[in-house]
Amino acid sequence: MEILLLQHKDKPKENITSVILCAGEGTRVRDIAKHIPKPLIKIKSLNNQTILSHLISGLINLEIEPIVVVTGHLGEQIEVFVNSYQIKNKCKKNKILINRSGVQYKLGPLHSFLSITGNNQIYKEDRVFMIFPGDTIFDQNLLQKALNLLLKNYSLLDKCSIIFYRKIKISSLKERFKTHEPNLFKTISYLKINRNGSKLIVREIKQRTLSSFRNKKTIHQVIPIFIFSFRIVQEIKNLANCNRYKTIREIVNLIIKKKEIFLALSIDPEYNFYDIDSPIDLTILNEKKKDGQ
Repeated sequence: MEILLLQHKDKPKENITSVILCAGEGTRVRDIAKHIPKPLIKIKSLNNQTILSHLISGLINLEIEPIVVVTGHLGEQIEVFVNSYQIKNKCKKNKILINRSGVQYKLGPLHSFLSITGNNQIYKEDRVFMIFPGDTIFDQNLLQKALNLLLKNYSLLDKCSIIFYRKIKISSLKERFKTHEPNLFKTISYLKINRNGSKLIVREIKQRTLSSFRNKKTIHQVIPIFIFSFRIVQEIKNLANCNRYKTIREIVNLIIKKKEIFLALSIDPEYNFYDIDSPIDLTILNEKKKDGQ
């Protein structure tokens, strides 16, 4: 494994596979997307681009390929969209790949991701996997920064994985949601971090509702992009067979307890991302983008 990674250190970007998880049922947005998968929701303030097309376009601009789209619920629609996107944008046939998760998606996003391990075209020892949710809008400058940090720390991936975060005040997050969700029930994922010399190491990924935080508190908010080497995916796969976890967050916390190292890499808090977990999130996104934020 170490030898395979070392062979690619001169051109690490060519060894990155992007994985977009588009298999979930999107139950919390059924009021606005009853008959389409959540990644195909159109964003008015982004010229009616779908969530998925916005992310794929961003990754293509960064020249990260292949891009693997994992399908499950209403997967046929995702496949039709991807095929149409490739034709319209004249993408090479092997630039965007479909991986059908079968029934694995019903077990949760962790198992949707692990479905790639059964696909030899995608799952190779010399690859590093950059994992994205298919229901999140990322600003392009955030994607660029994440890629830059990955390339800068690429030599460490033999022994470490990567989680990105932004240091942000709770008051600014509350400001985003309070108009449309005054009860502030929005769930926030954040990191507990230890310093080890010059590096920050993840101690745990935690979740709480916005309303449970004090306004003055500053947190390390998780940016939902995970970087895994082939070795770590193998370990995740083995642990998932023995545990009933549904999410990547849960399995990462378990692996950390087993002494695996996850680097916490900071991204500027002004670089935004928008999880579309509910109709309220969609409203907020449209308002922010119309204001140029």
